[in-house]
Amino acid sequence: MDRLSELCLDAVGALRDIFAEIGKGLIPAAEPLMDRVRALAHAARKDPASLLQLDPTREDDRYTFQHSVSVGLLALALAASLGHEGEQVAECGMAGFLHDIGKSRVDLHILDKPGKLSGDEVLEMQKHPEYGAEIVRGMAGVPASVVEAVLGHHVRFDRTGYPESARTLCLGIPCAVVAVADFYNATTTLRAYQRPMLRDEAVEALRRARGTVLDDTIVEGFLELTDGGV
Repeated sequence: MDRLSELCLDAVGALRDIFAEIGKGLIPAAEPLMDRVRALAHAARKDPASLLQLDPTREDDRYTFQHSVSVGLLALALAASLGHEGEQVAECGMAGFLHDIGKSRVDLHILDKPGKLSGDEVLEMQKHPEYGAEIVRGMAGVPASVVEAVLGHHVRFDRTGYPESARTLCLGIPCAVVAVADFYNATTTLRAYQRPMLRDEAVEALRRARGTVLDDTIVEGFLELTDGGV
């Protein structure tokens, strides 16, 4: 666990650098993070559930960053538990870490608004996958499947999600894995406008989402992985 924690902290540090550079209007290289995610993927394939014990963020990290780290780790663990090869596990993790990077272009008053968003604010928030895909596409060393997952993680399994431009794409495993990890973490985390669900509530929400919002096979894999709590 000490070695795993060290690998995780290295990955989180690389992700923090990416967020910082994007905040300055720069497009960073992806290789430093991708190298660390590959190391985590190797560890995850040996013991997927061990990643669920890690909590490497700081109290002063903003919600989007904390959420991105959590989704990245959940995606790594889930992909590994489903038996995918190392590189695909790494791509799932990379997609999880970067899936909400487009929110860096959404105004903070929308991201942090405690009440219901207006219609225009909802439309702006729903642009974050496209913003994110544009950012990630420009980062040297990002696999195409990661760009696809960033763009498509809110395209529901029944293709009624957003952005509309991604609904007809043949979305792959990283996108489906990230969608499940994102759904679970978002529902179980305290946010300005939402109380966190208890685990039993979140599990029931996941089950209701099978075959419509989320890929039912991957949901079942996630529930098997997290049996006993995350």
